[in-house]
Amino acid sequence: MVPSAAVWPSGTECIAKYNFHGTAEQDLPFSKGDVLTIVAVTKDPNWYKAKNKVGREGIIPANYVQKREGVKCSCARLSWPADVMLGDYRGNKVAVKCIKNDATAQAFLAEASVMTQLRHSNLVQLLGVIYMAKGSLVDYLRSRGRSVLGADCLLKFSLDVCEAMEYLEANNFVHRDLAARNVLVSEDNIAKVSDFGLTKEASSTQDTGKLPVKWTAPEALREKKFSTKSDVWSFGILLWEIYSFGRVPYPRIPLKDVVPRVEKGYKMDAPDGCPAVVYEVMKKCWTLDPGHRPSFHQLREQLVHIKEKELYL
Repeated sequence: MVPSAAVWPSGTECIAKYNFHGTAEQDLPFSKGDVLTIVAVTKDPNWYKAKNKVGREGIIPANYVQKREGVKCSCARLSWPADVMLGDYRGNKVAVKCIKNDATAQAFLAEASVMTQLRHSNLVQLLGVIYMAKGSLVDYLRSRGRSVLGADCLLKFSLDVCEAMEYLEANNFVHRDLAARNVLVSEDNIAKVSDFGLTKEASSTQDTGKLPVKWTAPEALREKKFSTKSDVWSFGILLWEIYSFGRVPYPRIPLKDVVPRVEKGYKMDAPDGCPAVVYEVMKKCWTLDPGHRPSFHQLREQLVHIKEKELYL
């Protein structure tokens, strides 16, 4: 029962703590994490009338939801995206994305529309985000280096990202901007794919002007052909970043020369110390014909095999 002093007025936003399927026709079903808006207080203080984000109204149990609270934002800038700051939400560190103008707001809404559809342990979540205390993967790799990060850690990061991308693949989403700078590392060393600003369903098209040349598949740059197989190409580049400890891809090659050389079959050499079996995975990702590249499901199986047989040592 909610005490009278804690009764929420109409318009209060709350977040579901549990799943509620409803038992009566007037009940409003919801899932954990859903945002609901209080419409009115009922005669029974244990129940509210509320509506969900699509406007459907119904009765919800008061003890299944909690009041949505604002985020206290500090001035601390993080060691990853420039428009993200550190905040505090209900005692937890969270990432706060700063919206500076209408264009930024529209871009974020587009990103958020994707993020709210996708839930996986290796994807950053829009609601209930836990602050990624160790920042972006590329900065983490560069700052720690070989003396700190062993072969098992590098393979774990590779598998974390691959599992997230397998999930996107299964849900018919293409990330289009997969790179170590867009992967975050949590306090317990879990890599989580983030930055869904360019993510779209696999059938959609994309303006190639915004794409990072060194990470983007040749067919995507040349013909605007995007698929999970173009993400596979980017994953191969990300693997190279991981095993080179955050180096910029295609070192010593001018940016204007990268695409022409790649289209002629050029592949980067293996990073120093990279296991041969992992380099073979990279090269499979860089097959010019996208139809001959492995799927993320196949890539995960290959990486799991490498891990289980300890072929990376």
